[in-house]
Amino acid sequence: MSYTENIANSNTAFGSGEYEEALKYAELAINEDSGKADGYYAAGKAYMSLEKPARATEYFSKALSIDKKNGNGYFLLGYSNALAEKTVEALQALTRALENECDEILKGQIYKIIALIDADKNDFENSLLNLKQAEQYVGVDPEILRQKAACYAGMQDYHQTLFTLNQIKLLQPDNYTAYSLAFHVFMDLNMYEEAKAELGRAEEFAKLTMDYYEDRIAFALMHDADKITEDKMPERYYDVLAKIDDALKKGKPNAQQVFEMYLRAAEVYNSMEDYDKALICLDSSVDPVLSFNSGFSVLINDDISENIVPENMLDPEEEEEKLEEMWENGEFENISEKIEEAIEDIDSDDPEEIAETMQKYLTPLDSISETIESSESEYKLEGDFEPDQLGKDMRNSMYLPIYEHKKDFENMFRKARELQSSTVEGNRYNGIYYELRVGKLRDDANWQKKYNDKINFWMKKMLEDPTDYLSAAYRTRCYIDLGNFEKAEQLCNCLPNEMKETIMAELEKAKANGGGDDAASG
Repeated sequence: MSYTENIANSNTAFGSGEYEEALKYAELAINEDSGKADGYYAAGKAYMSLEKPARATEYFSKALSIDKKNGNGYFLLGYSNALAEKTVEALQALTRALENECDEILKGQIYKIIALIDADKNDFENSLLNLKQAEQYVGVDPEILRQKAACYAGMQDYHQTLFTLNQIKLLQPDNYTAYSLAFHVFMDLNMYEEAKAELGRAEEFAKLTMDYYEDRIAFALMHDADKITEDKMPERYYDVLAKIDDALKKGKPNAQQVFEMYLRAAEVYNSMEDYDKALICLDSSVDPVLSFNSGFSVLINDDISENIVPENMLDPEEEEEKLEEMWENGEFENISEKIEEAIEDIDSDDPEEIAETMQKYLTPLDSISETIESSESEYKLEGDFEPDQLGKDMRNSMYLPIYEHKKDFENMFRKARELQSSTVEGNRYNGIYYELRVGKLRDDANWQKKYNDKINFWMKKMLEDPTDYLSAAYRTRCYIDLGNFEKAEQLCNCLPNEMKETIMAELEKAKANGGGDDAASG
């Protein structure tokens, strides 16, 4: 097959979304003639679509070593470098794209990419300048406006942030994105009434996506958190569970979102110390596609619904007041006038005849079947789902304290071992620690020695990397479990503030439960 045929096949496959095939034909073209740039460009584009930007940069660089004045080629190189997080190389290539007269449509994209790089460096002023440059080429663009809103928020210019978000709403009134961004601005500012009002505006005008339902969950969980007394916490938790259930039923989530919702529900039940229900939610997340399609609900028992306050529910007195207000406002006048006109047209005093004639003015309700089928089929998930490493680790980490509370040490040990196979060091540490705890809780032989061995292990880790505060944190936890509270407190005081608070709370709880200085110091 000739060079030209391979390039044509590569382009056809790329246009059809068959990126592996596109790459194969591009490589064949390069093998036919390595002195031409088209094969390298085709391979680079395929790698970009396969989400391998670092490999793409290699091919674009080779293409440009042949095709030195191709502005569009430099744009591709700059874009791939940006995705590969090679900021300096990206800026160099994008500058050369402009110098070599790339297509006008790409110039707007170049300034948008440079603006993103500036924003990542918290250089919001230059980011805004580049976004204004981008607008000169692409005009008013919702994506540019979103970037501008993010810059203004980063500069804490919230008035300008909301003004920009309102511009997006004018362009795309049914797109939820701007409402969501405004909602999060208000939440960050603890302006909860305004955040709630923003959700209300979205309900009226926007197409409600899964993001909307997730924002409702965030509002239910976080609004006025500092004002919630302990006796009101169950009501708050039930409200969050109801919002999660609503999101699952109405939001058309994908498998990843279903998985995350099940974990979130488990976390809520765990906070409520309802470990059986937390375990049910975690077990359901093992195969979220099957669980979702089988109709699993995070509102596990009917008694939960009794604790959920329905939205906009009026008691009888409030309902009566509302009807009286509507009457006084004349909202029933049009209806009553039409009825009076209809009665005047009836030439009879017989009540039955009046009723019979009046019936002609009414649309028969039974003209529509009560069981009419919806044109929209029931929403189901398709295919298999396997969480990524972080998702698996998160689920396993949530299992551990639940199994501990239930004294299910066999499963606790199994999950601890699974965590130790994680590719994330901090999660491996967590698995090691919980295996130690299993030994202590079962009172295994030499459990104290195993703790001291791991204390030495984490001490060596800290010597290798003095910034490895996770090692210090787990050493502190080991001292707490051994009852050596003095060493635990000394080490805890050396931790960063974000770690210190959590572990100090564990230490105080252990002290309150008694013990201390009853084991080898390590």
